[in-house]
Amino acid sequence: MGNVPTKLEEPQNPSSRLKSSSFSNSVSGNSDITDSPGSGNGRSSSQTKLNNARSKKKNASLSNGLLKSTTISSRKKDQLDREQFKEDHAAELLVKYYESVDGGFLAPFGCYSLEKLNYNPKIVKKLIIERKLAPFYTPLQDFNDNWTDEELIKIIDGLPLHASFNESLEEFEDIPTGDLKSKDFDYLIDSSSLSKREQKKLHSKIFKARLHKKRIAWQEMENTYFLEKKLSNKNILSKSKDSSEDMNNHISNSSNDILNNIDISLPNDDLKLSLYQSGIECPICFLYYPKNLNYSKCCQQPICTECFVQIKRALPHFPHDDNEHNNEDDSEKDPHLLISEPANCPYCATPNFTISYSPIASRKTGINGVKQFYYKPPKANDDANLSNNTAKPVYLTSDTIRPDWEDKLNKERSRLQRRAANATAIHVSNQLISPGRSENNEIPSNLKELENQMIEQAIKLSLQDRKQNESGSRKKSSK
Repeated sequence: MGNVPTKLEEPQNPSSRLKSSSFSNSVSGNSDITDSPGSGNGRSSSQTKLNNARSKKKNASLSNGLLKSTTISSRKKDQLDREQFKEDHAAELLVKYYESVDGGFLAPFGCYSLEKLNYNPKIVKKLIIERKLAPFYTPLQDFNDNWTDEELIKIIDGLPLHASFNESLEEFEDIPTGDLKSKDFDYLIDSSSLSKREQKKLHSKIFKARLHKKRIAWQEMENTYFLEKKLSNKNILSKSKDSSEDMNNHISNSSNDILNNIDISLPNDDLKLSLYQSGIECPICFLYYPKNLNYSKCCQQPICTECFVQIKRALPHFPHDDNEHNNEDDSEKDPHLLISEPANCPYCATPNFTISYSPIASRKTGINGVKQFYYKPPKANDDANLSNNTAKPVYLTSDTIRPDWEDKLNKERSRLQRRAANATAIHVSNQLISPGRSENNEIPSNLKELENQMIEQAIKLSLQDRKQNESGSRKKSSK
């Protein structure tokens, strides 16, 4: 038994130490034996406790390091996912000339900044393709009823695919962007001279600047492709000496070279005139569009799709009463009282703004329709082709294109709940360590009361989270 301490010092890993410790305890018969001079069992027990303490400390250090590494890795992944989502969203907003519906497009012209285009682009594209929402038409800055057909076509041919970008925004001045083809740009951030908070702030600015430049580059590629195809069509048609009637005969002949060289995704002159001969001004952006825009359900006012997608619910807030004159802090209010009202009509302020759209049946071109180059105007006496009046109108609201509004409201409620819980915890801590407690008999009762408060708060938050999870599960199952 006198050799036991010597064996305990040999192992260099925690598991060996634990085994030796168990062996020592079994030999001694009591792991808590008290040290005494000349007692081998005492020295063994003391050494065992020391080794166990070192082992636990080392294991705790390894566990904490692994946990910290996993947390950092998870945060980094979440950040990359958010950035990828924003890039994908920006890519969905590109205007492509071959993605056309009834003379318009699936993406906005660019009258508003990217930050304001936070609608769901996939839903909007689907609604446009299904002819439930007016397409994004290319607007005219001005309109004159006295323009001749030749003048109007010349103006339309000069329209860009997308509005020009401001390449040198002041907010991105002196912000490095690096190689846009590379996803990694952390090398642009000097971690040695910046705090964690400053690094995070600079990372966000660099990402926004890079995304802005990427959008410009992506759209410029589409613009160049559009101009090349438009110029090619123009050259082919200008070389032909045929009349419009002969041209239609050529087009109907599949063996003609025109079919092989003409881009039939581009509109012909008849479609251009059909769209813009009777222009109408959008009362919000003051730009001119084809007449068949969206119309408000309440007051029958026109609104272009680019302006409609800007309209959304109010941000989550607490109800306010003009007759209330209290200065209660929002953090002290019940988070469940948060609301987010539907948008009002921008014209007559009617609640729950709703629009409808009536497509023109004879102009069904592009996706799920006739190729734009093959468009033929309806005969003057063919009233059935002028509009699709037989179809039942479809009504849309801002919630239709932003179905996540309820999730955002619940997230804000959860955020306020967490903030309230943190405030309660801080308040409890301050009460626990506050000076001036002279009466010892008050401490136990106060501690008990504070413990009860913390338990009640924890139970309350747990029940709220459970209700939200059950609500989310029911929604997913109903879908």
